[in-house]
Amino acid sequence: MKRLYGLCASGISGNMMVGALINLGMSPSYLRAHLAKLNLDGYKLIDEQQVKNGIPGTYFNVELLHYDHHHHDEHHVGEHDDQHDGSEEHGHHVDGAKHRDNDEHDTHADHDTHEHHHEHRGFTEIKEIIEKSKLSPWVKEKSIEAFLNLGLAEAKVHNSNLEEVHFHEVGAIDCIVDIVGTMIGLEFHGIDEVVFSPLHVGQGKVQCAHGIMDIPTPATEALLAEIPYFQTDIEGELVTPTGATIVKTVGTWSDPFMELEEVRSKIMESQKFGIGVGSMELEIPNVLAVAIEEV
Repeated sequence: MKRLYGLCASGISGNMMVGALINLGMSPSYLRAHLAKLNLDGYKLIDEQQVKNGIPGTYFNVELLHYDHHHHDEHHVGEHDDQHDGSEEHGHHVDGAKHRDNDEHDTHADHDTHEHHHEHRGFTEIKEIIEKSKLSPWVKEKSIEAFLNLGLAEAKVHNSNLEEVHFHEVGAIDCIVDIVGTMIGLEFHGIDEVVFSPLHVGQGKVQCAHGIMDIPTPATEALLAEIPYFQTDIEGELVTPTGATIVKTVGTWSDPFMELEEVRSKIMESQKFGIGVGSMELEIPNVLAVAIEEV
């Protein structure tokens, strides 16, 4: 059995997760070929080798080809403004019919910046896009589950329901690529189980469409309800909604859960590890480290 460890000492975003899986050995061309099965257009993928605080890794992002020059920092399924690039998160926005929370945040405050259109895609439409693709049954199942978890969290915090939650077009594309790209990467590496460390969520405030919100934002906090996380004096949205839904969907938690240093040791001892680079400039390296262990 193959187990993947994820060290979230600097949080996690969709971008960072995909970047780590590329750095672990999945070729960008393989990822592009499989994402093409979604039949989505209007975007291009960026993968670059970067160094963050002395640690080399892969920076992954999505660039929309038709946008409104509206930078998003990814991660909001709501409407926050992600800036996190933690790597991930391109801006996701989810709009509730009653409230439009900006999950845009990246939950990482430093994720990438994307430009978005102001069209919307609901959960049902995204589910249909994934179901109609020629991706594997497992990738489809886990991708839809991740969107379901994300949509339910957004609906809960907006006092709405799943069908009233909509992802802004730009955010939807970013979110689809990050979530489906993660599942493609896990399948490529033959991963049977994923174990994450407790998540460093950051602290402070983040600007959202409906004002300033505390970190973690309500949607992220809802997704992490049964997942261990912690805060330090590091400011910024280190865990984005997309990162949180990936952790909730594919993570396995033992009782007691593995502490941060235990996961760090597993990665340091591994012969096969990958680093996903985020875009935030922090006192600590804005990276996500993953490693495979044959159990």
